[in-house]
Amino acid sequence: MPRSPWLLLPALSLLGACGGADPQVVAAQVLAGDLAGASTRLVAEGKDPALAGLRDDARRWQVVAPERSALDRASRELLRTSIEARVHQGDLSDAAGQLAVAIAAWPQDPGLLQLAHDLGQAAEGAPPDAAVAAWQALAQILADDHVRARGWQERAEAVALGRDYGPERLAVTRAALRGVRRDAAVDLLQRLDREYVDAPDWGRLSAAGAARLGRLVATPGVQGAWPGVSDLSWPTPGAQEVQGAVADLDTCLAAARAAKLPEEVVIAEWVRGALAALDPWTRAVWPAEIASWQAGHAGVEVGVGLELQADDSGGVRVARPLPGTPAWVGGVHQGDVLLAVSDDAGRLELAGLPGDQRLERARKALVGAEGSAVTLELLRAGAPLRLELQRAPVVRETVQGWERDATNAWSPWLDRGAGLAYVRIEVFRAATPADLDALLAPAQDELRAVVLDLRGDPGGDVNAAVRVADRFVATGTLARISGRVLPDTGPDTDPETGEALAEWNDALPGGALESLPVVVLVDGETASAAEVVAGALQQLAQAVVVGSPTWGKGYAQALRVAPDGSYAVQLTNLVWTLPEGQRLAHVGLGQGGQGAEGQGAEGQGGIQPRIRLPAASPGEAFRTGWLRAERGALRVHADGSPMQPVGTPPRPDLPALAEDPAVLAGEMAARALLIQRAAAQSGAQP
Repeated sequence: MPRSPWLLLPALSLLGACGGADPQVVAAQVLAGDLAGASTRLVAEGKDPALAGLRDDARRWQVVAPERSALDRASRELLRTSIEARVHQGDLSDAAGQLAVAIAAWPQDPGLLQLAHDLGQAAEGAPPDAAVAAWQALAQILADDHVRARGWQERAEAVALGRDYGPERLAVTRAALRGVRRDAAVDLLQRLDREYVDAPDWGRLSAAGAARLGRLVATPGVQGAWPGVSDLSWPTPGAQEVQGAVADLDTCLAAARAAKLPEEVVIAEWVRGALAALDPWTRAVWPAEIASWQAGHAGVEVGVGLELQADDSGGVRVARPLPGTPAWVGGVHQGDVLLAVSDDAGRLELAGLPGDQRLERARKALVGAEGSAVTLELLRAGAPLRLELQRAPVVRETVQGWERDATNAWSPWLDRGAGLAYVRIEVFRAATPADLDALLAPAQDELRAVVLDLRGDPGGDVNAAVRVADRFVATGTLARISGRVLPDTGPDTDPETGEALAEWNDALPGGALESLPVVVLVDGETASAAEVVAGALQQLAQAVVVGSPTWGKGYAQALRVAPDGSYAVQLTNLVWTLPEGQRLAHVGLGQGGQGAEGQGAEGQGGIQPRIRLPAASPGEAFRTGWLRAERGALRVHADGSPMQPVGTPPRPDLPALAEDPAVLAGEMAARALLIQRAAAQSGAQP
């Protein structure tokens, strides 16, 4: 990219005597992470024209930093009070969710740890859904204490089994297991034996499967439906290899057959227990759920493109129709109340359902075969309305800019005059690299630096992530993989010319973003493929990473579907390594998800930021989430009528936050990088 006069003019001031702070010294202070000190110096001494933008950022930082501290204090107290009230009222599901958020933010707070104990006690004798939510939250909260966490998880599993196999849900549970067969389970286990990242310990897996069956037959629902299970005792597993595990499963099947416990129940629950002993991500999917599972992983569903939400009266309301979808072009409006959904399967009238089932049932009713007709019965401003739509693929956007303009298009500009652009990637899908190009291509001639926001990004399609990283890197290996069965990455040479082809994980030179300074925003929920991008850019593009350390999930999962559709499986098959050799591994998660033992050098954690910020408090996350919702709200419907942001505005007693602190820190880092680049260029060619 040609050198810009905008970059060179400020650099000339470095050679003169303007007085005040030296731009290069201040830039280095920012990039060292001393934002408070740099801001104080900039406000007091930042007279150099090269520091104009950074001086404005410094004034903003001096506003937002104390706001951030006030939010931290206030949200801790508000959450503690709210959790106490919910535990006292028996609202354990909400209490568990809030407690998980609170302890993630303040892990050593003794008051919160006491609330965790109170929550566990309150869950005893609570309704199943509440107890399961509470104990699962406690297992997550205490994840690094493996013995206690596993104890809470087992209690949650036992109650969940009792709920799912109880009289009210038994029919639904059995329907989800329709088509489960022994031969499919055997093929699934053999696939794991070949493809799982490490050789499975089949004795441990078989024992875990039998243990889950033991919890299953101890539930009142199962004993009521199949009285013979009360006398069942499962044989001690003796597997040393996969054939032994299959033999153990067959032994369990034979025992269950005598008690008339259905074969599909035994197979599904044994397999679920066994796979849970591998890691948190490996799971089996049976025929009744394969279609929705595949759609979810692809980020595509076939439906009408509606986001729904429950309203205060127990009804279901349209949060927003998604642009370009059947609902958007068909005239559905934000705020419409959904009354009924009709298609070839019949008519679903939401008012006839229990209030807690309406939203989920409505969402499922909108999904169906591509091209199929569906009729929506709506209420708009008190008047009934019927709309007939045809279902079509709905692709969720994964790439966002800074704000939407009046036409609903994303603008990437943080500061257009300075050439600072912002890109947020929420998850990596196959279309993400092309969507990134589409966002930034119109701005290419003005771009000077990019702030790439990967906070909260759980990963996704790693090939897409590698291609995104390639946009910023000219040369080098972006990431490496290891595992027992590596994927086919294509031919080494062109079949027509015989010329050597670049490896799939090598950066290809010539990308439009390669010469740009880049800042990457991360947090504790940046994981997997998103960490691959952050790490590759940090190591190969000299990107400045800003935020809190990432989660450290270096394991990748493959999605396999049996050719005959008899099962699908998500299995951990690869481990990702960053360019300099670091294997991402969450502290406390070792081989097979069994804890820290055996990690050795692999337990290095996630990406470590160069500019480290305290983890956002729940109050800050809520405030910044609402700011993002306001910037990213669709402005107008397809017919030109206005739209509003989706979500819940911050409560009035939550302290104010003028802007997103992490984005502001990223902006300061980007300006500092530009100052350093301008100085280097003017020094090279005075």
